[in-house]
Amino acid sequence: MVSSPDAARDDVPASIEAVEGPVRQLRFTGAVTKDVVREFRLRVRPTDWPARVDLSGVTAMDTAGLELLLHLARKQKRFGGELEVVEPPAALRRTMEQGGLTRLSHWALAPDGTPTVGADA
Repeated sequence: MVSSPDAARDDVPASIEAVEGPVRQLRFTGAVTKDVVREFRLRVRPTDWPARVDLSGVTAMDTAGLELLLHLARKQKRFGGELEVVEPPAALRRTMEQGGLTRLSHWALAPDGTPTVGADA
């Protein structure tokens, strides 16, 4: 499991939830493990998966979480779109890059001057 420097925030409950609003998105929080992914897959049908995920609250992620991100990105590509990944934690970025997510998604990073990474980067 890859941990974020914010992993000390053990009080953050792990979840993946669909958030409605001006932009539909999935919000990942806490330590995203196979159990969290399994619960998400039981509750949310793939046809309801939005094209945007917010990872700003993630403290750690195992391979099941990374695999889910790949599935989300591939679904968007199949329909001519692109998954937008909002604020992936720095500790997870290298693993996500190695897993091919930069080729399948667009990353919106925190407004700290860090450049956005995307499929055309």
